[in-house]
Amino acid sequence: MFNSINKSLIIFIPLFSFIVFSSLSFYWVKAPYDAWRIYEILLLIFANILGIQLIFQQKYQIIDIKFDKNISLIISILVFIILISAANSHYPPRAYADASLYFLLMSACLIYANLFKYYKKLAENILACVAILPMLTLMFLPIAIFDRLQGGIGSWTQSFTNIRMLDDALLPCIFLLWLRVGFLKVSDQLTKPKHWLLTISIYSVSTIYLLNFLFHGARACLLAIITGLILSVIYHKKSKQFDLKLPILSGLTALSLYTIYHQILPSSIGSALARTSSSGRIDLWLKAFNTWLENPILGVGGNHFLLQQPYTIIAHPHNIWLKFLSEWGLSVFLLTGLIIALCINIKQKISQIPPLLLAGTIAILINSMLSGSLLYPVSQITSLCVLSYTLSFCLRPNPAPSNINSMKYLWMFLIVLFSSILLLVHGQDIICKDCISIDWEGAPAFWDSGRPLRLEPYVPENLGKPTNKY
Repeated sequence: MFNSINKSLIIFIPLFSFIVFSSLSFYWVKAPYDAWRIYEILLLIFANILGIQLIFQQKYQIIDIKFDKNISLIISILVFIILISAANSHYPPRAYADASLYFLLMSACLIYANLFKYYKKLAENILACVAILPMLTLMFLPIAIFDRLQGGIGSWTQSFTNIRMLDDALLPCIFLLWLRVGFLKVSDQLTKPKHWLLTISIYSVSTIYLLNFLFHGARACLLAIITGLILSVIYHKKSKQFDLKLPILSGLTALSLYTIYHQILPSSIGSALARTSSSGRIDLWLKAFNTWLENPILGVGGNHFLLQQPYTIIAHPHNIWLKFLSEWGLSVFLLTGLIIALCINIKQKISQIPPLLLAGTIAILINSMLSGSLLYPVSQITSLCVLSYTLSFCLRPNPAPSNINSMKYLWMFLIVLFSSILLLVHGQDIICKDCISIDWEGAPAFWDSGRPLRLEPYVPENLGKPTNKY
């Protein structure tokens, strides 16, 4: 029975990705983004609650048992400070829900790392599906470009109303594609024609992914990809398993096609790739830092940045660390310390991580410091795939899985606590039929219009009107 449950948890991810990238109207609310958030909430709650039995078995461990009590104490202090911060915010339900979402996301990352380790073959095939599912959206890119050349408007983003949401969701997928996991890998059992067809298909998909970044002027994603590859090459400079042919050749092909397009039609499709401005990032970073200075201990509360003065249309600071700093105050330093301790604990295992996977992990972290990739629901889930797969290489067998330890029971308690909070705050939104998030600006955060706390019944004449229901 538990095997069936565990396998179903893995299958939830490509099912979520299929619904998103296929742009199917397979939801009961009005806006796709709001539907994706609801699906993400359900996915995370199911993964965490059903994953409790996996935690109890604890076949693998990532932190040495001898540090268990110390880590448990630090996590308890961190959670206590966060709950105090949420209680002291202007709109506590917003803050409680935000804390719950991020805890369940981090917890799911560890749970899926265990699942990917235990069901390696199934996991790799699932990750291969995630790698190619964006083509359900991006197959329209060549058609859109041709349409542009004919004088049309040419759009390919489908349900992604904000191009950055698509770019951030795509970045983890391109590394899974380059990694060629599961059925994407070269096999001696393939005949030469099938091998040739598979290779050409993967190169074509990789080129289309990179063209999407180029045409959208996605500087943060491209910078993250290049930096991730360079740093991983430096770390694995003596490794023979680092094959850069696919990224380099598809990159050169994409750049050539991009250049040819602009020779024919100079006007940009999205933002120009070569631009000198920070696109407002510096102002947002300064706002986040100044918000923290005004509330240095507890911060302003989770998901409150977008409500602070000076008012900005953009709902987040385009930097996940500064977002946490401004909203959760000093607790972010405890969280950062835990992450550093985790990296130190697994440093001997890092050499076992496939180079392209390590590059993808670095790219996700860099992109999260320049965008909203760890804020949007789809990019959170695709990033979870890469981060969990990376952690799966760092797990080691637990020599005493039946031992009672404080970390195990604290983890299970927090899963129940934060799952309950998320359902209490947003349970009514999950079942709200034909509802929408209403705001006077399009500001994606938790919901598509990020400032409202609740989804409301769809009334056309109310769209665009301000709401104070935070």
